[in-house]
Order: sequence, then C-alpha cells, then structure tokens
Amino acid sequence: MDKIKFTPLGGLGEVGKNLLLFKINNKSYLIDAGIKFSLDDEIDYILPDLEFIENKKNEISAIFITHGHEDHIGALSKLAFLKVPIYCPPMAAEIIRKKLYKDDEKFLEIVHTNKAYRFEGFKITWFPVVHSIPDSCGLIIQTKELNVVHTGDFRFDDNPIFGKNTNFESVNKLINKKCDLLLSDSTNSLIEDSQFSEREVEKTFIRLFKKNKKIIICSFASQISRLQIAINAAKKYDKKIVLLGTTLRKNLSITKRLNILSGYDEVIATKNQVKNLDRNKIIYFVTGSQGEEFSVLNRLSEKKYNDLIIEKNDEILMSSSVIPGNEEKVFNVIHRLQALGANITFNSQENKLHVSGHSPQEDLIDVIKTLKPKNFIPIHGNEAMLNSHKEIAIKGGVNLENIFVLSNGDNLELSNSEAKLLNKTKVIDEVVLRQEFNQKNQSGKKISHDSLISIIIIINISHKDIETKPFIKIFGQSINMKIIKFLEKNINNNKDFSTIYNLQGWDKITEQFNQKIYKLVLTEFNKKYLIKTIFIEK
Repeated sequence: MDKIKFTPLGGLGEVGKNLLLFKINNKSYLIDAGIKFSLDDEIDYILPDLEFIENKKNEISAIFITHGHEDHIGALSKLAFLKVPIYCPPMAAEIIRKKLYKDDEKFLEIVHTNKAYRFEGFKITWFPVVHSIPDSCGLIIQTKELNVVHTGDFRFDDNPIFGKNTNFESVNKLINKKCDLLLSDSTNSLIEDSQFSEREVEKTFIRLFKKNKKIIICSFASQISRLQIAINAAKKYDKKIVLLGTTLRKNLSITKRLNILSGYDEVIATKNQVKNLDRNKIIYFVTGSQGEEFSVLNRLSEKKYNDLIIEKNDEILMSSSVIPGNEEKVFNVIHRLQALGANITFNSQENKLHVSGHSPQEDLIDVIKTLKPKNFIPIHGNEAMLNSHKEIAIKGGVNLENIFVLSNGDNLELSNSEAKLLNKTKVIDEVVLRQEFNQKNQSGKKISHDSLISIIIIINISHKDIETKPFIKIFGQSINMKIIKFLEKNINNNKDFSTIYNLQGWDKITEQFNQKIYKLVLTEFNKKYLIKTIFIEK
C-alpha cells in the first residue's frame, strides 16, 4: 500500500518561509524553501529549521520549486549542503542561479509544464498557474494509488498578461478525477471580494500616463506583468520607462533571455538616454513598496538617491499591496514623499493599480468543488487564513474529519484508506541577524515639516459596515489621539459614510475628510496644519 508522509517546516501558521517535506519509500523531498522577513530591525530574515533538514540530508533526494518568490526560494542558498537536484520553472531557475555558488549551479534542473518527471515510487508534474511572477506552477504528485495536488500560489485571470488562465479542470483530467489530497494556497482565504483582471490595471495606467507630468511607479521587482503593462501603456503616449533598482534590472535581463517581455526595446531606456528628455515624458519604475530601508523609493523620500529627485506634483503610483506588518514603514516613506510635494495614488475602485497574486474565497471554493478532494490541507497562511480556508473546504463538500489544519512540525500520513496524524516533530526558526545593525538615534529626527498632518486609512468595506485602520504621523500625541477618537466615532460602523462611499469618488471623500480634520484640530488646539489623507481599500 502506497504511503506519503507530509511534514511542513514552514508556511503554516505564518506568512512566508514556505517549505514542505514529504516522504515516499524512505526517501524525502522538499517542496519550496523560502524565507520570512522580520519586523525586527535587528533581524534580516527567518529561515526554516536548517538543523532538522541537515539531520535528514542523507534521505533527501530532490527539491521541487513552484515559483521564484523569496518566500519560496530564499533559503536555497543555505541548503547547499544537500547537494541534490533543484527542479524548477525557467524564471525561478534564473533567479536561483544568482543565489548559488558557481559549483552548485549544476544542480539546477529546468522543468517543463504538463510533463511528468519520474522518481522512485512516484511521478511529479508541474502545471501552470497565474500568479504575480511569471512561470508560476502547482504540482501533481502521483503514486500508483494516490493523487496529490499542491496548488502553489495562484489566482485566476481570464485574460492574463502572460500565458493562460489557471485551469483545474485540466488538472482533474491528469488525475482522472481522483484527488486524494489537496494542499491549497490560503493567503487570501479571508478576502470575500472577487478579483479583477490585471488588464484593468493596464487601463488605469493608460488613463494616468496621459497626464503631462513625471510619473513614478512603485511595485515589486518580481511583478514582471506590471512592467509589461507599463510598457504597453507608455507606447501609446510615446513615453520612456527607466528602471531604478538592481533587482528590477536583473529581472529585466532574465525576462529578456526567456522571451517573457515584449515591446521593451523602443520603450525602456537608461538614465543617460533620458537626460535631455522632457521630464513629463519619463516614467520611472522603482522598488520599495514595503518601505525597505535601502530601496529606491525610501532613498528618494530621504533625498539620498543621486539619479532622481522628487519634485512638486510628481505622480507616484503605488502599484502594490502593503504586506501586513509593514504598514508603519510604508507610512513613513509616504509621509516624506508627501512633504516633498509628491501626489501619491494607491489602489482603489477608481484607480485600479494592483491585483493580488492569490485567490479569494469564491475562487478557492471553486477549486475544491472542481477537484472534490477526499482530504484537504490549507497551506501558506497564518492561523486565521488556514482556519478560514477550512470553513471554505467544508462549504465545498469536504468532510470535516478529512480536513487537517496543520502547524509547522506536524506529520500527516496519507494512504489510500485514510489520512492520519502522527507524532509531532519539534522544529524551530533560524534567525539571521543583521551583521551591521546600527541603533537609530533614540531622540529621533523630524522627518518632515511640522505643519503637516499625514493620515493613511486602510479601509475594509463590507455589506454591513466599514472598518478602518488608521496610521497618523504628527509630532503631537494629543492631536493624534483626538483624530483617532474622531475616526472611531464618525467612520467605524457608520452607514452614512458607506452611503458617501457609494455616491462619491474618493477625491470628494478625501476633500471633505481633510476639511473636517482641519477644523477639528483648529478648534481643539488653535493650530493650523496642512492635512493630507490617503484611503487604501483592502
């Protein structure tokens, strides 16, 4: 009787550090090997339990990679001691190559989608999915008796920028409609709203690029599809795109070699090539959407980037989401950019600038209804995400006793007759401390003019109410508390605000809100401030 044992070493009960070990016939294999970024300034990143993996190195035979994001490949350079083949899609292979020693590049094995690769006692097939980096895949693991589907990170898009839409009907055919276990991405399992196509972001770019001003787009360096639609939109107005950021330029080189990008020759230019060009004809594509210390956007906000300066009325398009935990870092960068006179535009219903690479609830339940798995494990997410996905699986028809919400170190054994939990394995995080950490000046420095109050409100809108999460920057705690109390009283659970939202654009709402805050502070504290507010829909 065939048996497969699964042991997650990362990515369950947390966001990031994705690594799943599975064992067949006394040989073990890894699916992905990612890192998790830390909110602690002294910690660069967090790794899976390397000692546990090293103790099993004699039984680990290969590593299977789903895609090239750091939370799935970032730990590979630390696993060089395994000396095993690393099977991965083309773009992931090129990114991984930069992380390995020259002598270890020979372990890279580039895979082709929908082709079965055979190992002792099983075969594995990579199938294409839509995600926020090209060449993303899910996995099908098949023994003589068992079919296991691992979705990887995925979403659906009827008209994707690259490739074809994610298709679980075709996966169903490959497994003859027999799914013994589904492991499915839980990242957006708490999100009820349906998603739009990335082509909608392209429409927003086309509309905003028409403006006669310097435009700066900030996105993830791996978001190659976002660069492609920027190229498409820039062509319409005969504008040039300049890439600022080492990783962006590296990824451009990779996508050129792999023939992923198109139409870039006439649009993408170097800094030197646009020196004498009208500034309103230039679009800068930069990194730093998470407030990273050494990113281009952060250095621009601190006037420490020699190749570009922020000027009044420059248009900055935040074509990304804020990863939970990074809000304050992002806020500080935005605050400094505002103080320099830049206009900041975030993703909203009016300006669709970003779509997630992960599927929301309605798509997750469709996957379950399509594959009809006998057993189910939600993966890639914190406890709330995993438990939400559990409820989705129940709605999709999976029996409660066949749903396993695991944590790192759990062991689950799958056979044709049952799936059962075994004794738990103790695993720990490996913390990588920053080698040159300098304590910041405790007295602090004023990062902007004292006459500015900057407010970012992350807003969740449901059918019943409105929930806000404010971030306020001002050098005066009493004013800060007053604004927070105002928000609690006038916005949270306020149906009148919901009516305003439905009837007016965000420009009008922001204008009215700023006036109210201005009057509030003037009345309570007899002080005049410039109020700048940004509403971010999530």
